[in-house]
Amino acid sequence: MKYASEKDFQEYVKTHPDRCFVTYKQDVFDMTNFLEDHPGGDKFIQDQNGKDITQLFHGPEPHSHSKSAFRMMGQYKIGELTYYDSSTDAGSNSSDTYPKIDDNYIYYNGFKMDRNQGLIPQTLGLNKQQYLEFVHQPLHLDNVMLFKWKFFEFFTRNKWWYIPLVWVPISFAVLAFGIVTNFGSEDTNRFDKYIYVESPSFNVLGPLLGFLWGMFMWTFIEYMLHRYLFHMSETLLNFKAFRYIHFMVHGIHHIIPMDPDRLVFPPPLAAVLAIGIYPMFVAGYGGNFARVSFAGGLFMYILYDYFHWWLHHGKGGLNYFKELKRYHNLHHYFDEDAGYGITSKLWDYVFFTVIKEGKKKAE
Repeated sequence: MKYASEKDFQEYVKTHPDRCFVTYKQDVFDMTNFLEDHPGGDKFIQDQNGKDITQLFHGPEPHSHSKSAFRMMGQYKIGELTYYDSSTDAGSNSSDTYPKIDDNYIYYNGFKMDRNQGLIPQTLGLNKQQYLEFVHQPLHLDNVMLFKWKFFEFFTRNKWWYIPLVWVPISFAVLAFGIVTNFGSEDTNRFDKYIYVESPSFNVLGPLLGFLWGMFMWTFIEYMLHRYLFHMSETLLNFKAFRYIHFMVHGIHHIIPMDPDRLVFPPPLAAVLAIGIYPMFVAGYGGNFARVSFAGGLFMYILYDYFHWWLHHGKGGLNYFKELKRYHNLHHYFDEDAGYGITSKLWDYVFFTVIKEGKKKAE
């Protein structure tokens, strides 16, 4: 669609009051379908309806946009301003960037992904360079098929409320197990006398503090999993099997970070991790304290998964949470090699992985 004058464009905007249009240089975009999924909230875009966002897009307020955002916007282009003078523009326009998307394919530089087939099996056909290009360019798609087989596809989609439904009963069952069970002298902890309900020294603060310690320990586990498993070393990604595992556990989230059904960890995969982490608590702490603190870790995991969903789709809240939402969006769209903390920045500070906005990495 071509617009010969600013008046023509504004008339078009007025005749479509239910849509939201913006311009970037000479390109016109209909951002309506992206409003709810915009990482900064829908109001920021709605306030620019009918306006040019070129300066805002590259300016410091509310934040500078990455090339990933630039590429993502390209799929909403609907026309051009023919009266725009592009002679002074530097760099490429959004229409010149990859990936390009149509109803059947996602086109990259040198390869393409079939939207009518499962993306997961197709990753096996990608080499390392293609895979990294694939997972490091976030997209906004209304529907993404991971498996063509409906049975497997069903298990890739998880509502946020699945997590408390499955894990709250398990968390409190482990807590009760840790309070009422005598694990004997070979499996004990110095604090068990305050936790074991039949101990003469039992105090309700014992299991409470053990539970809270487990919640705190989850923030460390969360960081380590995100940094070293979900963002595994590129050396490991030389191997096809590790690329496949990476895509299954986290790569897909970085491709479609705003997909509401793929923001929380599927319970079967979470169970595998829990089965692996539980022996570490037993070996590290032992006795009642190990079980009670593990229950706290499970409970914090529930909060973590819901909070991760909120970081992508929630609105409002305290300034602390708004800042974490902004911080997490920087991880997705600015620097995926930093900012691994989800529920807090604590361990990013400890391990020097805080995102440095003034030092944007080269793309």
